[in-house]
Amino acid sequence: MAHEPTHSLDEKTEVHGGPDARAASEDDNQGTQAASPRALADIAASNAGTAQADAKPSYGTHSARSIPTANEVLERSDIPRMRAFHIFGVFAPLGAIALSLLLGGDPHAQKLFWAGTVIISLSNVGLVYLSGSPDRWRPVPVGTLWMIATAGSLSVLYYFGPFSGAVIIQLLGIVFISLGRDRLTSIGVVAISFFGHLAIAGPIMLGWTTDVGVLSSAFAESSQLVIAEVLVLGFFISGYALGRWARHVNRTALDELAAAVRMIGDQQQVLAEVNDAQALARVRANEGRWTGQMMGPYRLGFVLGRGAMGEVYEAVTPDHKPAAVKLLNARSDGSTSLVERFHREMAVIARLDSPHVVKVFALSAPDAPVPYIAMERLHGDDLATRLRNEPRMPSDELVVMLDQVARGLEVARLANVVHRDLKPHNLFFHEGRTWKILDFGVSKVLDSEGTLTGEGIVGTPQYMAPEQAAGQHVTHLADVYALGAIAYRCLTGRSPFKGKDLAELVYQVVHVPPMRPSLLGRVPTAVEDVLAIAMAKDPRKRFPSAMSFAQAFIAARRGRLVPVDPPSSAWS
Repeated sequence: MAHEPTHSLDEKTEVHGGPDARAASEDDNQGTQAASPRALADIAASNAGTAQADAKPSYGTHSARSIPTANEVLERSDIPRMRAFHIFGVFAPLGAIALSLLLGGDPHAQKLFWAGTVIISLSNVGLVYLSGSPDRWRPVPVGTLWMIATAGSLSVLYYFGPFSGAVIIQLLGIVFISLGRDRLTSIGVVAISFFGHLAIAGPIMLGWTTDVGVLSSAFAESSQLVIAEVLVLGFFISGYALGRWARHVNRTALDELAAAVRMIGDQQQVLAEVNDAQALARVRANEGRWTGQMMGPYRLGFVLGRGAMGEVYEAVTPDHKPAAVKLLNARSDGSTSLVERFHREMAVIARLDSPHVVKVFALSAPDAPVPYIAMERLHGDDLATRLRNEPRMPSDELVVMLDQVARGLEVARLANVVHRDLKPHNLFFHEGRTWKILDFGVSKVLDSEGTLTGEGIVGTPQYMAPEQAAGQHVTHLADVYALGAIAYRCLTGRSPFKGKDLAELVYQVVHVPPMRPSLLGRVPTAVEDVLAIAMAKDPRKRFPSAMSFAQAFIAARRGRLVPVDPPSSAWS
């Protein structure tokens, strides 16, 4: 279905500092915000504490903290489970020593048993200490103590007999450690148990020694002992396999649960965007006051879109070529300075020659009764529409989009033009082949004296660079940030920030790091690091251009090494 570029330079929602600002929409199809930097800063400062204390969790941002990964959930359960087991492991061996005094047995085996149980008990004392805090729980010391305790348990087999019920002790330990995270430790425990038991039982089976255990197998024949040994060793291996399988099943179930929760969040995001789109559609009509009129050489047709700065009409040239004409209502409001700045800056933008920037055909004369701009007519959908239909963009499509948009921004950068309002609504997929940047209506020419909005803050807050939100000097690095924020939205299905009002949203953009992308979806660490640099709060730490960001992103997405140093506080 053909779709027109309705989200362009006159489609702005100006929100001025004051009570009305609190009604700003939260979603990324929210209109461009414009406000006094001082007033907005005062609002943000006064509401900062309230925004943090009262902000309700949303699936788009901080609620991701309540959706830990499967590994995180399992690790949280590992420590208390291990601690209870090790407390038992401290006292049970001491009780076994007392039991051995009643049982008697071979004196040498008994003394070896006492030494082994002391080793087991002391090892568990160390493990109880390590399991007392997640900060102390480290694989190397934990694994070392487990293997020492396992080696000590071989004395239990020697004292009671390798074919006695004492093998249950080792089997229990194997299953228990195999349920944990550390595969190497569990393999080490199995290996010590397996070969240790074989070392004790082997000579007995071969008739080289006798079983001196208090539960001796001296009555059994060699063939019976071989069968028993095969069963015992098989139990060890089965115990390991059972533990690892149980952990895998638990992790899979938790992953599916997390995926389901993320899907619910995606659906809520889409629903919110659809509701806003429907609300916007209700205020549009096909016919406008200029339908059927001539505007310069262009005959105007139906209205394609309306915004705070005017209307967008479908149009045809005298030779019947399609076009889109945007009419500004600034003259009717008596804002002649706005029209002058518009003509001055749009004259520069009209010279941007890139297949990825919407082409400007003509500008009205400075003294035209109704200022207008004529440009190419596009057919397709903008990125916002595509993300409403599918919350996440496939990686191959995202790579193409970033590359093409970055090329358009590079042309603008070389012309000293900053877009300042890059967002999904302003990226248009024309005829299923080419991404085009729309709406340079609030752009800034770096060497010009003024901008289209004077001293106001302009841009869409969810994708606005921190320095732009703070009313500071803006360069092309603000566009790098915005492109990074758009990539974040495409990868995670969520906007980087949400807020119940404009002040809270601006505060988050300036001061609060966004949620780590890998908590919201499957995002490789290398890609996450590239995004962290593109979305750095400090513009000096970002990529020098949108093109360099796109190249680094594409390389990271394809698994190539990207030498980057992301800020330590990039994510929350």
